[in-house]
Amino acid sequence: MPEGQVSHRNAIRFTAALVGHQLTRVEAPEPRLTAQRIPERLEGDRVTGAEAVGKHHLLRFASGRVLHSHLMMSGVWRLMPSSSPPRPGGLFLALWTSRHVAALYRCPNVRLLEPGEPLSRGLRATGPDLLDPAVDPGAAAGARLARVEPTRQVGDALMDQRIVSGIGNVYKSETCFLTGIDPWRPVGSLSSEEATALGATASRLLAEGVADGGPIRTWRPPDAPPWARERTWVYGRRGKPCRRCGTRVRSRGQGDANRTTYWCPTCQT
Repeated sequence: MPEGQVSHRNAIRFTAALVGHQLTRVEAPEPRLTAQRIPERLEGDRVTGAEAVGKHHLLRFASGRVLHSHLMMSGVWRLMPSSSPPRPGGLFLALWTSRHVAALYRCPNVRLLEPGEPLSRGLRATGPDLLDPAVDPGAAAGARLARVEPTRQVGDALMDQRIVSGIGNVYKSETCFLTGIDPWRPVGSLSSEEATALGATASRLLAEGVADGGPIRTWRPPDAPPWARERTWVYGRRGKPCRRCGTRVRSRGQGDANRTTYWCPTCQT
């Protein structure tokens, strides 16, 4: 499940591999993209920028066009040498330069915007990106959470990309655990220090995820080998002992989407 660290990692990779290069070939084999005529509109254009906004990807071109994609639950961008053609299964879009090909899989949420065309409503409504260098993540989270309906549960609010962006289901559970905050608490019960800690901790975890470049890892015991499968404090560990106190980790669905939240009932108050 892609979270904010994936979009920012992709933006870094795309900037290094694609920016400044012309698209020599564009393929859009997915029938749901046919009406957009993406190959005819993009082939020959030059990539000028790659950005991430929360979980959104933006590729900018010399023509002024913008390719906007959101990976949702199962989408993925893959970057490979142009000598290695992308596998066809699940391929939605492929952008070729003389050196690389960026291939988008299992992602119907993609749109090519013409110059001056407004960004999608969902992107315009996205809250402060916790990995944006211009954003103070603690202050941003504190200010935005203070405006949330006070009875809303903390874990549910952290997943709302309109409040702050980048936090997904894994980072939600891990952030609440590391700050010692019960995800079922109402937002109105948070102190300003707690709300600030949520934003700062989530930002740190996301930044570590960008640097790691692999599966999310928030638990890093000094004696664990790099290939160790255990990677989190509480996420995915229902019924297992808490790594701090030994209490069994609990989980249940939360919010309108019923996404599973994991927490330690002893460590999180």
